[in-house]
Amino acid sequence: MRALLVFVACGTLAALAACGQKSETKKAEAAKTAATAAPQGGAAAPAAPAPTQWPKRKPGLWTQTMTLKAQGFTRSFRFCVDETSDEKMGLDTQAEDQRCKRKSMTRGADGGWTVVSTCDMGPGGQTDSTIHVAGDFNTRYEMEVTSVTSGAAQPALNGERKMNMTAEWSGACPAGWKGGDVEMPGGQRINMLKSAASAG
Repeated sequence: MRALLVFVACGTLAALAACGQKSETKKAEAAKTAATAAPQGGAAAPAAPAPTQWPKRKPGLWTQTMTLKAQGFTRSFRFCVDETSDEKMGLDTQAEDQRCKRKSMTRGADGGWTVVSTCDMGPGGQTDSTIHVAGDFNTRYEMEVTSVTSGAAQPALNGERKMNMTAEWSGACPAGWKGGDVEMPGGQRINMLKSAASAG
C-alpha cells in the first residue's frame, strides 16, 4: 500500500523530450538503414532496446492527489524530492521489492511510460499491475494504476482496483524539510527513507 500512497538523464523538460526523441529517431534511422542494406530474406534488424527506468522528477516540493474511484477515496499529500530520495523511492517503487517482477516496460506515442509487473505477496495473493505515467516531470505528471489481486487469504483483498494520481511541483521544499519527507492529510510529517530503513 505504501507503494500506492507515495509514488513519490536529461534534466530539464526540453532536454528530457529532446533526449528521448533524438535517441528514438537515431535508433529508427539505424534500423531502417540496416534493413535496407540487408539482402532480401536476410535476418531482420534487431529491435531497439526497451527503456529500463523512469525519468527523474524535479527536486522540490510536490503536491500529490490520489483517487480510488470505486472506493470513493481521495487523499492529498505533500512530499519533498531530492536526488537521493528520487533514486531510492522514485516512481517505480516495485523495482526494489524482491516480491515483484517486471514483465515489460514500454514508452508510448504520448511520451508516457507503461510498466506491467506481477508481485507475489504470499498470503496477500498475487497482484498483477499495469502502471502508466506521463508528464514533463518538472511541473506535473499523472499516473494510472490498474491492479488485479487473486489468491489472497482474505477475500476482500481479491479483485480489480484502479487508482488515478496527479502530482504538481509546488516550488522548493520548505525550511526544515528533507528529501523523503511526506506530509500526511492530517498534517503529520514522516520521512519515508527512514521508515523504509527501519522496516528493513
